[in-house]
Amino acid sequence: MVIRVHNPLDVEASLHHHGAHSPAHSDGHPCFYTLHGETRDYYYPNCVPRNADGSEDWSESPSTMWYHDHGNDVTAHNVAHGLAGFSLFTDPFEEDLIAKNILPQIDGPDGEQAPYDVPIALTDQLLNLDGTISWDPLDHDGRLGNLFCANGVVQPFMNVERRKYRFRFLCASLARIYELRLSNNASMLQIGNDSWLLPKGVTVTRITLVPGKRADVIIDFSKAAAGSVIYLENIMEQTDGRKPKGINTRNPIRLVKFNVIGGTVRNDCTINANTPLRPHHEIPESEIVATRDFKLGRSNGAWVINGEFYSAFRPDADPIVNTAERWNLSNSSGGWVHPTHMHLESHQITKLNGKRPREVWAYKTDTTYLDTNTTAEVKMRFRTFCGPFVFHCHNNNHEDMRMMKQFEVCGQDPVTGVKNPPTLNGEWFSVDEKTAGIPHSFIKANPHIFS
Repeated sequence: MVIRVHNPLDVEASLHHHGAHSPAHSDGHPCFYTLHGETRDYYYPNCVPRNADGSEDWSESPSTMWYHDHGNDVTAHNVAHGLAGFSLFTDPFEEDLIAKNILPQIDGPDGEQAPYDVPIALTDQLLNLDGTISWDPLDHDGRLGNLFCANGVVQPFMNVERRKYRFRFLCASLARIYELRLSNNASMLQIGNDSWLLPKGVTVTRITLVPGKRADVIIDFSKAAAGSVIYLENIMEQTDGRKPKGINTRNPIRLVKFNVIGGTVRNDCTINANTPLRPHHEIPESEIVATRDFKLGRSNGAWVINGEFYSAFRPDADPIVNTAERWNLSNSSGGWVHPTHMHLESHQITKLNGKRPREVWAYKTDTTYLDTNTTAEVKMRFRTFCGPFVFHCHNNNHEDMRMMKQFEVCGQDPVTGVKNPPTLNGEWFSVDEKTAGIPHSFIKANPHIFS
């Protein structure tokens, strides 16, 4: 598909399809701008990764994605002002689960969202006294709000039938971390993490969501009495952008009110904890061709990875297309936390602080939570597309203050097998002016902005 983006705003923008497998030119690189008054066409092949032999890896087919602005240095500002939304996809495998009534319908007969598959974006908003959005450009820690919103609405309610619902929870906040639970402490069945369905559902009573992460969850209201009320609550206490204080069950924040109505529904969807969902294939150790270390830290009141601020002209990693690597990610910034998001493909967390991650994070993910003094060992493939991509902290204030790295997926000479060198040479972007959206002469004349 082609999405045409026109920008009437007085600030630059770059559309990032979070969790998608897209070419570099349409991935939402932070410096591939759509400037004020300009238009850019984003081409999305909507494909799954292709292996070296040309075969398609359908285990990577996405379900729950979202999009948001990714403009360099202005991501937090633009997302806080509303430039974000859901992007839901299916493939024949998931459509078969729906056709067999294992999962509820996604689309209603009118083309709108069906009533039993409900995406919910969680944000915390901060307003000025006149009702306009409050924004502090000097907040480098992480913006927190005091109004808790679900799909942009404060304290919403929803009438639910006594049946199973599929909820796709998204943390679209800039810095806030949520610990979700139901007020009656009922269990939930998590069936997806970030973009991808799990191999089978995992029964949970709490869900941790950090900025950028999604959780695909089945909630069964059939056992709740008609006329009862259940709240979706956040029990994570957080007072600044550094990190949460911890779980506080005595003072839960009510996010959504569910009013249970009617009798028990017949022909409810049939999914349970034993239902097979998306098959998962671990990245074998035999595929790993390189190991890289990335330390997320703090410097001069801003944010660095391996002691460096982000530069659009420096390829910080140069993986070869159709290979896999091991990346060791560590949080060495003291009392701060960093949810780390990688573009292009999913990655697989093999260890968190030397141990296997929790079950719902142990398969495919695009955002790894680096808590205080945490080290994550992850494996990642680089397939289908060459060119520049990025990974970064998804506390958007940290990202804008340069906690980001660029990796350039490189091709190989088909005869010699020698890696083509990265095309970011310290002067120009690896793409032409039209794709970058800004003249090379302007970049060269303003190194303080783009270096």
